[in-house]
Amino acid sequence: MPNYLSGDSPSRYFIYSIEKAFKVLEAFAASRERLTLTELSDRSLRNKATVRRIALTLCDLGYLRQDESRRFSLTPKVLDLGRRFLQALSLPDLAEPHVSDLAQATHESANVAIRDGAEALYVVRVAAAQRILQINLHVGSRLPLHATSLGKALLIGASRQELLDILGEPPWPRYTDTTRTDPDRLLADLAEARQLGCALADGELEVGLRSIAAPVRDASGAIVAAVNISTHSLQVPLDRLLGPMRQHLIETAAAVSQALGYNA
Repeated sequence: MPNYLSGDSPSRYFIYSIEKAFKVLEAFAASRERLTLTELSDRSLRNKATVRRIALTLCDLGYLRQDESRRFSLTPKVLDLGRRFLQALSLPDLAEPHVSDLAQATHESANVAIRDGAEALYVVRVAAAQRILQINLHVGSRLPLHATSLGKALLIGASRQELLDILGEPPWPRYTDTTRTDPDRLLADLAEARQLGCALADGELEVGLRSIAAPVRDASGAIVAAVNISTHSLQVPLDRLLGPMRQHLIETAAAVSQALGYNA
């Protein structure tokens, strides 16, 4: 079978416009810098008019953004396009033993999630023996990033613009009186999370649901998942959650990251 990438002729199904679009995206492969239209044209070996139409289409689709200086840059949507799901293929198997140990050490539910759009997608779940919360979670469950500790851990390094790109324009959906519905409040939480090494959500999705989460990184240092402990506020005081249990959590996230090839 002809292999176009190895120099053979393309198949009769080959769509050249798709090839041109990928050439524009691949122009960013060498770095994360912002590129002018001329630089994009030079790197993709296409004329300016074609590159401009492709780049603006990719902006409309959310894969590129154009700043005030008219330079183009990648958005998290394209950066996560393949990485998120490639990591998810092996992540559950690598993470589950560590998460099981975390649940056993803390006597609380422990979970791993990846980001899928504006939601945290559960890929590992080890439930506590007793559940008194109404929310029913399982592998495959999806929860909003802005209202959960897992979501905050996945967004821990995000800028204001990246939050808007991922979560959309505020106000974001409100689930309780303490839900973060705007970038200012969420950015403050993320700054605190970076200091603590973990993110806290206290009754922001459901009253009484309290959890902390820490990011998981791959070999490149990119955040590809998050691990959390979820509790009930009546059972676990905040100082206990942010004390010994937090340390267990951070150690677990570090172990999963190491299993993925990350070296701090």
